[in-house]
Amino acid sequence: MSPGLRFLVSLILLTIAQPVFAHGPEQHEKDKATPAAATANANVSHEVSPAVGAKDEQGHPTRSADHHEAQAASIWTRLHPATVHFPIALLLMAALTELLSIFSPAPGLRSAVRVMAVGGAVGAVVAAFFGWIHTGLWFGGDATMQWHRWTGTGLAIAAPLAALLSHRADRLPFRGLLFLIAIIVLAQGYWGGELAHGSNHLGL
Repeated sequence: MSPGLRFLVSLILLTIAQPVFAHGPEQHEKDKATPAAATANANVSHEVSPAVGAKDEQGHPTRSADHHEAQAASIWTRLHPATVHFPIALLLMAALTELLSIFSPAPGLRSAVRVMAVGGAVGAVVAAFFGWIHTGLWFGGDATMQWHRWTGTGLAIAAPLAALLSHRADRLPFRGLLFLIAIIVLAQGYWGGELAHGSNHLGL
């Protein structure tokens, strides 16, 4: 692998990893937790954690299989915040570029919109998939959680439909759906911020 390609891969990995660990515990995760569950988790953590200073035959610190499984599970459940940025950017830019093409048609704009719509659709499905992994099959939560959950699921359906419509000569159905998606994406991002950072996180 060339140095330039190694640098590009490293940059992509860092870009993806940063938002994963930038988000702390979210509000809905606190709502799901109970004192009894917290006590049980503490007991399990105590049971599976290796003794402090324990080492293997080569003198390396030991890690139990349960520890590695728990760590892997934690990474999977925290991937949702990292996957939402790409569909947000792509779908909003697709809507903005399509709006620009209405007032100032230019060669290549439709192709650019089509590429962004397809990329945003794939990203929306991935983000919704990891969103369900993030919470598990849990249907609780307040109104903000419900709006975020079901509009996110709806976007995972609507965005692929918009991507299909982007290939049609008649742009009206595509534009209507794409502009609606852009509005919902903005609301969805706000609700996600409320869940991650607390009520009225923008100070409005």
